Amino acid sequence: MMSKMNTKYLAFGMIAITILLTSAFLAITPMALAGNGAPSGPHYNLNIIGVAVDKKGNFIDYDPTTDGYNNPPAAHDNGHRIFVDLYNGATSTKIWLVKGEDFQVIDPDGTDGRATLQLKDPFLTDDMNSTDYWVVEYQIFVRALGKPNGEAWMTSGFLDENQTAWYSLETVHLVRSKDGPPKFDDKTLELTTIYVDITNDGIDNPVRYRLFDDALWQYFWDYDNNGLKLLQIRFYEIPMTLSGPGI
Repeated sequence: MMSKMNTKYLAFGMIAITILLTSAFLAITPMALAGNGAPSGPHYNLNIIGVAVDKKGNFIDYDPTTDGYNNPPAAHDNGHRIFVDLYNGATSTKIWLVKGEDFQVIDPDGTDGRATLQLKDPFLTDDMNSTDYWVVEYQIFVRALGKPNGEAWMTSGFLDENQTAWYSLETVHLVRSKDGPPKFDDKTLELTTIYVDITNDGIDNPVRYRLFDDALWQYFWDYDNNGLKLLQIRFYEIPMTLSGPGI
């Protein structure tokens, strides 16, 4: 017959095993996504808004009583939105990226061809020999909103020390389709790295560069709009290891 003491130890052991198994399960369970395709939890939200602009740089069909922003917008206007041309035509908008301690819109008016966005350094370590070299500290999810049939193209790039612009081979195509409610897509890889061949050896040999790795380079997102009225970008501070060509 089992003593009370043995029963007590057995019960304690079963509780400990249950806790260990539960912890192990949580550690290997993939991140759960909500019905809209994005994770649940705190995030920084950024809206890229396509607007029609007249020759003087003023927004067309602007109503300050309902739209709630300056015309054109002032610096740090609400901190969560960047305005771009609704139709770029031959010239796209460059959203210049600068490194800082937090997420912040510095210049929100991209209708003149340039805006500025401050981002946290995406990467956990600068040690190229570390197994965590391709670990990012936040993930980026995007979705196209607004009226159907609008689309835009978003490409990471940088201006090197010779003022030559280089564009990633990986472009994010954003489409507001008519097929059901819009959902978020994970575009962390495309928006935190630049996959490009910057050599002149005649051999196609692209290399993946990380955002903010070279202090002499100026980084940007190139935004080419063709009628997309709203792009929503969410930054979730959830670590992950990037995977893809060049990693």
